[in-house]
Amino acid sequence: MNQFARTYWFTWGFLLLAALFTGVSNLQQAFFGGVFAALFSTLATRGYVKLGLRFGPFLGAALGVAWAILMLYYVRWTGSAEDYLLAQWNLGTSISIHAAGFAGAGLFSALANRLTLGKSAVAGAALATAMTAIPYGVIDWVDYRCAGPIEAVLLVSPDVAANEAPPRLPGAEPAELTDAELQALKNRLLVVSGPGGNEVIDEQGRRYWPLWRKKLVYPGNPKGPVRHLVILLPPDVKEAQSWTLPVTDDPKGIAFSILEAEGKSSSIVTKPSPSIRTVFSVNARPDLGQMQLKEASLQVTRQSPIGNFYNPDPLKSELYIYFPKLADKKAQDKEELILKSKTLPVVELPEEK
Repeated sequence: MNQFARTYWFTWGFLLLAALFTGVSNLQQAFFGGVFAALFSTLATRGYVKLGLRFGPFLGAALGVAWAILMLYYVRWTGSAEDYLLAQWNLGTSISIHAAGFAGAGLFSALANRLTLGKSAVAGAALATAMTAIPYGVIDWVDYRCAGPIEAVLLVSPDVAANEAPPRLPGAEPAELTDAELQALKNRLLVVSGPGGNEVIDEQGRRYWPLWRKKLVYPGNPKGPVRHLVILLPPDVKEAQSWTLPVTDDPKGIAFSILEAEGKSSSIVTKPSPSIRTVFSVNARPDLGQMQLKEASLQVTRQSPIGNFYNPDPLKSELYIYFPKLADKKAQDKEELILKSKTLPVVELPEEK
């Protein structure tokens, strides 16, 4: 009975240790979930002992995988659709935790009759740690280099007077350039402070303002370092087309691209990332019988240096490429004045005879 009890408690501890090294966000769930998972491992105590040092950990790892899959189907049968999608997303982590914890328990039980309790526990803990810390350390390094968020800001050049700024919708929060982005732009273009805040002037004297700022986040790594991408869309781009824009290899770097016709661009980037590809597209829609540019989209694809296990980022579509056109208050007042000054003609009806 003592052997079963030791297997239970140490399996629970190994599961928590494995969960800690996989970086799970909810250790409380791992703590209480380990209560039931450890029972499943305890049932195989005699199997661990019988298979011995060589095959006991393999039995534990197999049981851990089976338990994780059973829990997935349990959520499917008893949980909501959102819970099932979350369980599917975390299935790989769950398999890693339970396989490592159960394998550690298998090694601990196989050594319990040969070594002291302390040495057996250290061996099981070392195996559970190695099965999680090493692979997840590599995964974290790859995610840090390849899967961090990308923040893109689009600058456009509206047709406004020299002493005016582009209009903004009432209550809308204007996009702003960071100090680091302004410094990167100053290396190539002229940046001045105007009526609408900081504005960028290109070599042809066209003035640009930031229209929007969007953050593209890979679902599995929302809190990583942020790359910055500054895009200048000139007003002479009139046709639907796409550009492949580089981002920096530095996870915290800034890249800057001036778009040109026929999918060409002029980019300034210290060292482009070989693993991340950003595609910016402008799309046309029919308007009054003619195709006119209406919106843009932004797509990011990532490729890890160790195989290709990244799905494309969620597509950012229906992005504005023009500042809003607000009603001219002076023109409205003038029209109202004209309407008020006009009198309707009096129509005389013929008299009845």
